[in-house]
Parts: sequence; structure tokens; C-alpha cells
Amino acid sequence: MTYCSKCGSKIESSNEFCPNCGTKVNQTSNKNRNKEKMEGTFEHVKSVTGKINATEVINIFKNSTLNPVSGGKEFVAKTQKTSAIVIMIMLTCLQGILGIWRVNQIVSSVSTIFTNFYRNLSSLAVLFGESSSSYNMDTSTINSMNTAIDKFKYMNTIPYSKIFFGNCELYLVGLLVLFISIYLGISFFSEVKCTTFMVFKAVLISTLPILFCEIISIIFSYFSLNLGIVFVILGVVISITTLVIISKETFQINANLCVLIISIASVISLIAFLIAFSYHTVDVVKAIVYRYGSLLN
Repeated sequence: MTYCSKCGSKIESSNEFCPNCGTKVNQTSNKNRNKEKMEGTFEHVKSVTGKINATEVINIFKNSTLNPVSGGKEFVAKTQKTSAIVIMIMLTCLQGILGIWRVNQIVSSVSTIFTNFYRNLSSLAVLFGESSSSYNMDTSTINSMNTAIDKFKYMNTIPYSKIFFGNCELYLVGLLVLFISIYLGISFFSEVKCTTFMVFKAVLISTLPILFCEIISIIFSYFSLNLGIVFVILGVVISITTLVIISKETFQINANLCVLIISIASVISLIAFLIAFSYHTVDVVKAIVYRYGSLLN
């Protein structure tokens, strides 16, 4: 026995049509099956969502930020697959947001960057014994340049969606290339047997320090670009050091071999990141130029 999807009446298994409204049983069955599939999908999503422990995720962020090594080792040893995937999605989205923030920071200080650039160029000219007059800008030139920059800012030509998804892609490229390189290095050159998921968790949690330092870097870049760059480099050093210690102590790998594998993997990951970054930058610049040109016309 089934029920009509149109009027809800009971239909005997021997009947081809609904006795109340005349709807075919096959049509009714298909609609019922579609409804059952939707209900099954909803229940699956609900069950996965129910497995996410918000408190656990918060503790992971807190412990791994304040204590990168001990928090990272605990993450690798205890975290389940669902929580690890949630952490990966959150860090990916965080990188996308940081990318937008970084672009806004650069745009807001672009006039200062250009002015400082010409001042430094003039200082270098004097240092090498050349006249600095050809490198100096008069007030009218600076004002016209600032006017053009302000016009660019207010025209809202920045493709934020491209920047967000592009930065998410950059994070995933760096993460996956680093993970694959380290896993292959351990598999080929070490006798230690470790699961794929544990290696992935070690790589994933080791990216948290660099994201945290990137936040600090953007904040300090409003005051000093050089200081912002220092914090980015510091984040990279902390992340690589954390990954080396976690991998060595968790997987029981020889220290020298561990440093070698992770160093090579980091270089490969950096190259992949820079390639993806160049393509992403060109794409964003093209979009900005196209939109800026369209608005001018």
C-alpha cells in the first residue's frame, strides 16, 4: 500500500490509479521516492551536523594557538575526522577573509606606499652620488596621484569574490601539496608506518600559527609594512618548526630525516603556492582593469 502524493489518499497495491483524484501510481511512487530521498539526505546532513562538537573545535583553536606543539600533538592523536574537516573548512574560509582584509589594507595605504617608494628612490640616488632632483615629486604631482588613487578606491572595482575564493584556493593548494609531499616522503624514506589521516591532521594543524601571525601582520602593516612582513616570516618559521616537532614525536621519525623531508616538502609547497598565486593575481588584476575601464567609459 502507498499514498497519493497529490491528495494523500490510500492506494491499494493492485490499483493503477488513485481512487480519489486519478493520479497514476507510477507518478505517485516516483514522487514518494523523491520525497524519501530528500528526507534521507536531510537526516544524513543532520547526523553529520550532530557529530560536530563546538566545544571541541573551540578548544582545538585555543590549545593549538597558545601551545602549537602540545596542542598540535593532541589534535593529531585525538581529533576525529568530522572535527578535522570542520577545522579545515574554517581555516580555508579564514584565509579567504584574510585575503580580502589584506587587499583592503594595501588599497588604504597605497598612496603612502608610492610616496615612500619615491622617497627611498631619491635617497638611493643621493647615496650613489646622483642628483635626487629627477626623482623628487612636486606637490601637484603627489596631489594628482592621490586624487587618482582616491577615485580608484571609491569606484569599488575590487572583485572581492575572486579574492576570497582565490585565497581559499591558495590555502588548499599549499595544504594539499605539503601533505602529499610529506606523506610520500615518509612512505618512501622511512620505515615508520603512519596513517594518511594522521599525516593530514599534522599538516593541517601546523598551518594555524601562520594564519594567526598573518592576522597580526595585517594589523601591524597599517603602521609599518616591514613589520608586517616580519610577522609573516615569523609565522612561516613557527609553522614549519611546529610541523617538524609534531611529525618527529608523533610518528617516531628520525630527526634528521624528518627535517629533510619537511624542508623539501615545504619548498615544493611554496613553489606550488607561488605558481597558484601568480595565476590568481593576474586574474584579479584583469578583473580590476576591466571593471575600472568599464566604469570610466
